[in-house]
Amino acid sequence: MSRQSDGDLTAYDPLHSLFGGSGSEQRLDTEREQFRMLAEALPQIVWTTRTDGIQDYLNRRWYEYTGMSFEDSRGEGWKQAFHPEDLPEADQRWRHSLSTGEPYEAEYRCRRLDGVWRWFLGRAIPVHDAQGRIVRWFGTCTDIDDQKRTSDVHGFLAEASSLLALTLDPEETVRNLTRLVVPRLADWCAVDLVRPEEAVERVSVSHCDPARESLAWELARHEPVDLQKDTAGAGYVIRTGESELLEVISDATLAELARNAESLRMMKELGLRSSIIVPMVVHGRTLGAITLAQAGSARSFSAADLPLAEELARRAALALDNARMYRESQDAVRRAQHERYLAEQARAMLDTLLDAAPAGIALFDRTLCFVRVNRTLEAINRRPAEDHLGHTMPEVLATQTPGVDIVVKSLRRALETGETQTVESSTKLPNGEERAWLARYAPVRSAEGATLGVATVVLDITERKRAEAERERLIAALERSNQELDQFAYVASHDLKAPLRGIANLSQWIEDDLKDVMTDETREQMKLLRGRVQRMEALINGILAYSRAGRMRSRPERVDVGRLLTECVELLAPPSEAVVEVEPGMPTLRTERVPLQQVFLNLLGNAFKHARSDEMRVKVGVHQEDAFWEFSVADNGPGIAPEYHERIWGIFQTLRARDELESTGIGLSVVKKSVEARGGRAWLESAPGQGATFRFTWPKHTPDEGR
Repeated sequence: MSRQSDGDLTAYDPLHSLFGGSGSEQRLDTEREQFRMLAEALPQIVWTTRTDGIQDYLNRRWYEYTGMSFEDSRGEGWKQAFHPEDLPEADQRWRHSLSTGEPYEAEYRCRRLDGVWRWFLGRAIPVHDAQGRIVRWFGTCTDIDDQKRTSDVHGFLAEASSLLALTLDPEETVRNLTRLVVPRLADWCAVDLVRPEEAVERVSVSHCDPARESLAWELARHEPVDLQKDTAGAGYVIRTGESELLEVISDATLAELARNAESLRMMKELGLRSSIIVPMVVHGRTLGAITLAQAGSARSFSAADLPLAEELARRAALALDNARMYRESQDAVRRAQHERYLAEQARAMLDTLLDAAPAGIALFDRTLCFVRVNRTLEAINRRPAEDHLGHTMPEVLATQTPGVDIVVKSLRRALETGETQTVESSTKLPNGEERAWLARYAPVRSAEGATLGVATVVLDITERKRAEAERERLIAALERSNQELDQFAYVASHDLKAPLRGIANLSQWIEDDLKDVMTDETREQMKLLRGRVQRMEALINGILAYSRAGRMRSRPERVDVGRLLTECVELLAPPSEAVVEVEPGMPTLRTERVPLQQVFLNLLGNAFKHARSDEMRVKVGVHQEDAFWEFSVADNGPGIAPEYHERIWGIFQTLRARDELESTGIGLSVVKKSVEARGGRAWLESAPGQGATFRFTWPKHTPDEGR
């Protein structure tokens, strides 16, 4: 068989054997010509072989499609046009048909003259002679690439949908996707998802060479996606929602895509030769992007691959969105369960708290029917909870029960005005006992502020009322007692002082009348007598002051402590050589003037008595102490040993004999009693030979109350 330059057949021996050698030559020539014209006109590749399978005819379509010449196709040269991966299966089936005479059928890829591989369906049937013997095989090759691609696409998408539906875990969903794509559609695949605040994170990578997967992760960290600035790549695709196809990626293209030399190195190591990036869009939202790339294989992407990639991305986005919604729904269910558990726990705790409360507690709805009653209120109303729930107050308690009308009016007022109502009432029990109650009715509001009902708290204040009455009785009795005591103290001091003044006057008269005959010893004794009288009078005044200290209150007034101290020093009239230092910054208080003055007079007088007589120094200091002012009066006297620090505050207590130092022993006890009566405290800091510092605290503000 030969082929002219125009492709026409010149050697017709195969066709001659196909149609036979008997009969009219003219008829045979016509049939041969018709077969030739039919074979050359068919869009398929037509071929024939001998009984041993050796090819002896190829129509013009073969040469046009493959670009091979007649010489290239002779013998087994035609095999060069078929994909080496498909030849073993096709040869096995061909040998089977030759040995059995069964029709031949196989699918294989055939290379087009431009180098593109397309799928073909090869079929052949035996031609028999009159005796039924196989004399030739007649075959065709039909281009089924489009049908096969469509079928493969549908099959792949169906498999993808099944795989994506296997799990409702978002992370597992994208991992399944990349494992499906590689190596069937691409040499490597990556998925980038949009996170909150428009951050993009690479969540899955698969590579036909697992050793290079870490490189793809590193590239994503080295060149993070920028949704606002990227003009190519995943960032651009996610921002615009438009797919990106790079059919051929040259080294120059890589250099343009890379941000720096390190990124370029990683891209080259990954083998980026062709890529498709498609957005993952669902319900108008772009969840991320899928990158498909060809690396070391001979495959490359074209526009024909875009629809499949985009449909895969759409299904992946839907599966991912479903997985996310499922996770969110599960999270919502768990949160709801947890909140229900917390609510049940809170309700149990509230029930326990309500039932343990010593007060009667109830909740009313907007119709003022009971919806909750604690055990204490059950006991107060002498009705179980079942008799309360769903009923109004008048239905639970007889309308003639005293106080029911007041309760109903208070409930209604709280519901209508939204203001808390407080009511005191009393009832008489069947046994004749009278009980007092304090009830508070407060509106219950929703989070939106709507009034849902009323809550009430009822306290049995019978004992409190009795205690208050008893307290008032005791206060009145105490006031009467104090008045009587004051009267007694006044009368006693007057009646005691009168004889003392008489004794003092009488001793003076005797001394005046007998001055000419009295010895010095007698005069000293008379002087000692008058001193004892004065000591007795001071003692009576001290006892009177002590009895009134802390008990008698005066109305608070504005007191300048600095000026008060000046007045006290002037009243005490210390020796002229005495040095009295008052620290600056003495406060001005609103307090009782006389008690504070009495405290300072006693402390300053005590300091003047015990300070060194040759170099008397007294210092008054102050500083703030929370709600109090802390004052101090220090002297340079001999000091007091620690074992006497508490004793000196007692009444009639002195550390030196009265003959050595005139003192009643009452002044410090008056100080302590006055200070403590106003919530303060008094104490001593001293050691032998180091002087003594008396400190006390006084409230910064005294309420306007006094007797």
